[in-house]
Amino acid sequence: MKRRRVKGGSLIWLAGKPLVMYYTINSLCAMEARAGIPLDELMDYHFSATRLLLWAGLRYCYPGVTVWDAGELIGKHLQHGGTLEEVIDICADGLRASGLIDGDVS
Repeated sequence: MKRRRVKGGSLIWLAGKPLVMYYTINSLCAMEARAGIPLDELMDYHFSATRLLLWAGLRYCYPGVTVWDAGELIGKHLQHGGTLEEVIDICADGLRASGLIDGDVS
């Protein structure tokens, strides 16, 4: 899976589509509100956390994206031989690129 950092975010290719991930305070708050728990606790729920992290990263540039859409992108990625860990890695890279967190998020 290709990706590269752009100012404040990441340009990724997921499920054959180029997408821009850009995390903000608001997108992370929306993710935590949707989950009902803070990010550090959410990470215990591997599939849900990955889907919500991807959704939160896509929301800024794609305001109409739904959690379901994020899950569908992950599903297509997996169907084409990708791994969930790759998606987690791109989300972690996007979080670091945002400057909102440091270090390991997995």
